[in-house]
Amino acid sequence: MTMNISKHMVTFARRLTITAICSLPFTAQAGGSLDISLSDTAARVGWDATRMDTGLHLNAALLHESDDGDMVSGGVHVVDVRNPNSDLYIGVGANVYGVFTDNFDGGAVGVGGFARYNFPFNRDFGISGHAYYAPPVVSFADVTNMVDADIRLKYNILPTAHLYTGFRMTSFKFEDRGGRYKLADGLHFGLRLDF
Repeated sequence: MTMNISKHMVTFARRLTITAICSLPFTAQAGGSLDISLSDTAARVGWDATRMDTGLHLNAALLHESDDGDMVSGGVHVVDVRNPNSDLYIGVGANVYGVFTDNFDGGAVGVGGFARYNFPFNRDFGISGHAYYAPPVVSFADVTNMVDADIRLKYNILPTAHLYTGFRMTSFKFEDRGGRYKLADGLHFGLRLDF
């Protein structure tokens, strides 16, 4: 049992390192945010940045679920930067996903987007979410399709620090497996830091 846990921690550390290294070339070009969310069995670390004075938005994330596996993702989106003081922030684009479980591994390119909205009656409160879908034509190895979605209710404790609670719905359809494989589905809590 200890050997199995140790092996999973080494694998998790490697994937986190790869995600961090892949995002380094972009950090010099953009500010961004660090997003950390936790539940009883899952942890997710994400990084987002919008390149200054352009509509280019980049992101990378690592999701670890203690029983079900790991998922890495990275994406490119376009966002509307014409009105920086708008309560609504929307991005559309694609994420590339890799999923690693004990029995199945694979990848997918999910097309979709994200949105954040601050309530005008109190801008410290807001709602955000994302949704991506990868059909079979852009799913690889053991993955035949994928859905990744999350909805959050957030509160700004500082102008650059946001607490949130959310509900994550991430599932994969694997070849030769009935039903959908759910990864870290359910309630989570988190903190997003803008820099």
